[in-house]
Amino acid sequence: MSKPGPAPKITTENVLGVFAERDDDAEPLTAPEIAEQLDCTRRTVQKRLNELEEQGAVTRKKVGSRAVVWWVSSNDERSDTPDFRAGYGALAGSNFADEVEAVGDELDRDFRESERELFADDDA
Repeated sequence: MSKPGPAPKITTENVLGVFAERDDDAEPLTAPEIAEQLDCTRRTVQKRLNELEEQGAVTRKKVGSRAVVWWVSSNDERSDTPDFRAGYGALAGSNFADEVEAVGDELDRDFRESERELFADDDA
């Protein structure tokens, strides 16, 4: 009989992924709800939520003597933290932000070129 291995490491990205996968983006979550989704302890989730709160990625509110709810901070609430944007949910480790920026740059170039062609026709 083999011994069970260590529990998989739960990251802040895993916790943010639970927020990203909800049906209702406005619904706050509790640490036990997140722990259930990640199949880990509430204490582990609590540590990650505290880290995310320090980064400004999530916000919490005490709603009872011991009850706390959490939600992803709005752009107005959180600081401009690149780690948050890069690690959000399924996008963790991807170059999604770079690809979006490249597409934006390409659209800007196409727009400027179209604008030049349009005004060149007016000058002719």
